[in-house]
Amino acid sequence: MSAIEATTRRSRTLPLLCLLVVATAACGSWKRVGVVDPETPPERLPEIFDPTNTYREMGLLADRGPLGFVGTARILAGSQPDSLLLVVALSMRSRGFSFKRDGDQFVAQYRVQSVLRTTTRQVAAAQRDETVRVASFRETQRSDESLIFQQFLSAPPGDYLLSVSVRDRNSTNEGRVEVSITVPELARTAISLPIAVYSVTPRRSLERPPELVINPRSSIQFGTDSLRFYIETYGLAPGSAITLAAVDGAGRTAWTDSMLVDSEAVVRGFVVSVPPAPLSIGRYDLQLSQGGTLTASTPFLVAFSDQFAVGKLQDIVSLLRYFAPPDTLRALLNAPESERAAAWQHFFRSTDPNPATPENEAIDAYLHRVQIANERFRDEGVAGWLTERGEVFITLGEPSEMFDRRHDMQSNGGTIVWTYYEHRLTLYFYDDGGFGRYRLAPGSRAEYQRVVNRLRGQ
Repeated sequence: MSAIEATTRRSRTLPLLCLLVVATAACGSWKRVGVVDPETPPERLPEIFDPTNTYREMGLLADRGPLGFVGTARILAGSQPDSLLLVVALSMRSRGFSFKRDGDQFVAQYRVQSVLRTTTRQVAAAQRDETVRVASFRETQRSDESLIFQQFLSAPPGDYLLSVSVRDRNSTNEGRVEVSITVPELARTAISLPIAVYSVTPRRSLERPPELVINPRSSIQFGTDSLRFYIETYGLAPGSAITLAAVDGAGRTAWTDSMLVDSEAVVRGFVVSVPPAPLSIGRYDLQLSQGGTLTASTPFLVAFSDQFAVGKLQDIVSLLRYFAPPDTLRALLNAPESERAAAWQHFFRSTDPNPATPENEAIDAYLHRVQIANERFRDEGVAGWLTERGEVFITLGEPSEMFDRRHDMQSNGGTIVWTYYEHRLTLYFYDDGGFGRYRLAPGSRAEYQRVVNRLRGQ
């Protein structure tokens, strides 16, 4: 058995995806503000808020530029033994493109180019222009996955560089990723690595590419529909059994199933659905085995949002400490594993101000303030989002008025006053020790908590 790997080339080499494999048959507690929670170390916040590295570690194509995209490259059998099929799929967000008004619509245009080459010559290339039309300005600002693009290339076996570029035709925004890949020789019997898909019609002939819509991020929102994978087998004997397992980062098997090859067809396509109930937030590997021997493994991600790379349910619960009452958040962690996904979805929907959209705008806005607070209030020597000013800012937003007496040499330590007119609230932060650690005065803490309780009860 052999596996083919690819690497992303940037300032250093990162793992991409295993592309094709030869079948073995052929060969609780919420701490005081300012105390760091070990479940979510402050140094991990940049990683959480920028999922680019997480996707790269999964072997995906990821560009973090102003346009930004996440993609995948997979190899399937082609119409001829010496020509295999490379499919490139990209996931993009509307807000990365410049839209122009066209009548009662908004229009964006972009170009995608995929080039496969050796060190001396170009082997294959594909270029296509696309136009995106949306009905409202709000659609142009979507930050979730809103555009999916796919291209097919044919190539003989060999070692190549694959470059994928996306360019917005109405602005200077662009993104580019270059990876090295190996297109393997197809053995007489083989299994493709699973491809995460949104929809697919399995093909029965190698003469045409499969009809599929790929899930380029290989991810699914926690507690939603099943995550679907497409797998092709080539020439496997009838009765060949393949075991599938979803394995988490600790090596625990969360789900298992099997499929049986029912004909010795040149190509046989299978659609596998991994149900949401057994899965928690984090990275998994979908593993394929034959006769107890691991044949293939491909990563996928269970996330609460495609904007935030949270590795564990405990991490997101810790980040949401100011968003919901502690008892509500504890209930998410204490729910039985079989009920945890449903509990999260209930929480997600019950706090969503606009259920018509895929995002939870309230949580997204909250986490955006966490980002700002972590930068703005880091002068206290701890993570900014864990300071008391960070807590208030994250919960209530920008104050209507701020008075800062830190530079008044006649004051003892320092005083900062925040006023929120809409809440009829004035808060006093004191640095009694003179070390730059600002705490809410006891009376201010009580008034602040009163407002928070009122807002949560709305």
